[in-house]
Amino acid sequence: MKRRLVGLAVLLGLALAAEGQQLYSQNCAGCHGANAQGIPGAFPPLAGNPRMQDEAYVIKVIREGISGPLEVGGQTYNGVMPAMPQVSEADAKAIAGYLKGLGGAAAEPAPAPTASAPAAPTDPALADKGRALFLGQQPFKNGGAPCMACHTAGNFGPMGGGSLGKDLTDLHTRLGAAGIQGVLSNIAFPVMRESYKGKPLTPEEITALTAFFAQTAGKPGNTATMDAARMLFAGLLGLLVLFGVMYLYWNNRRLGLAERIRRRST
Repeated sequence: MKRRLVGLAVLLGLALAAEGQQLYSQNCAGCHGANAQGIPGAFPPLAGNPRMQDEAYVIKVIREGISGPLEVGGQTYNGVMPAMPQVSEADAKAIAGYLKGLGGAAAEPAPAPTASAPAAPTDPALADKGRALFLGQQPFKNGGAPCMACHTAGNFGPMGGGSLGKDLTDLHTRLGAAGIQGVLSNIAFPVMRESYKGKPLTPEEITALTAFFAQTAGKPGNTATMDAARMLFAGLLGLLVLFGVMYLYWNNRRLGLAERIRRRST
């Protein structure tokens, strides 16, 4: 009887581990790697990470998010992990259990890009395709909204891009090619996740966008230009309102004077 109970406990543990691994692949692997090895300079490793032994901490991070700086394995990561409230408490606990089981041996980290090897495709034609996708000049295959609806990157002239999301000019500098591809492959940001729900980007589109972000890296952003354009627009709008008020005032005044003259003449 005791042996049977032990066997059932082992089977239950294996089932929970398998479930945790599957949930990890669905929600976390895009950024932290298939084996939780992380991406140097962009996303910290989770395998072998001492913090993963604290189940309550892991569940809180998954459900509420966290921002840097964080030091893991002697390397500092200064990014933002968005909250994932769509992951239930039970699922977060399963993921935490899976990551806790990886604590014995850290996975082999992905190699960091070297200075002599480009971190992203540099084909101008590919970058141009990424730019067209970003601007919406070329629609995404699965119908997702163009990036420009919420973001800007580089300099698109006076009107710039969207201001709801972060300026992505330095995205490649912050995350590198692997980080960008991980984020776009497994979208975790709540608003973006809802926008692209059922409309995932294709690998070809992700590669093109990565090339575009590599091209914009190091170039001046559009923020100052957008601010100047908005100030000019606000100034012009203010002048139009002022002229409208003056016109109405003068028109009423002119009618009043004509009425007074008419009354005196009768």
